[in-house]
This record gives sequence, C-alpha cells and structure tokens, in this order.
Amino acid sequence: MLNSVAKEWERFAAMVFDKPPSKIQLNEMRKAFYAGAFTILTNVQEIAQPHISEAEGMQHLDNVCEECKAFYAEMMLDYNQRN
Repeated sequence: MLNSVAKEWERFAAMVFDKPPSKIQLNEMRKAFYAGAFTILTNVQEIAQPHISEAEGMQHLDNVCEECKAFYAEMMLDYNQRN
C-alpha cells in the first residue's frame, strides 16, 4: 500500500522522538522531511526526461536507494540503542 508523505512523516516522527519535541523542533523536522520527499520527487521527474537514459535513471535510483538504506540502518541503530 502506498502511503502519503503525511503518513510517512507521522510514522517517522513517532519513531524518532523519544519524548515530545518542542513545537519549533517538530516544525523544523517536518520541513526537513518534506524537503527530502520533494528532492526524491524532483529526481524521479528528472530521470523521466528524454535526455536521461533508462540505464542512467536506474543507476541513479539504485544509488539513492543505497544511500537511504545506509541512513536508515544508522537511524535504527540509534533507535535500538535508546530502547
């Protein structure tokens, strides 16, 4: 099932905040989360352009996927150490 960015933000926020954040921290984190989502969206739109080959597009997505998996693993390590 595909989730909206808002739903993914809620899941992310529930996982990373071990105590209620300040309103400023919550707002700044939400901005950063949506900026990341927007970056991925614009990347996908860019690789759909005719001047980008399918191989280049797939390689780019693979690279971004690996980058995100590495960050996720790091984040989960932090989370598991706290809990």
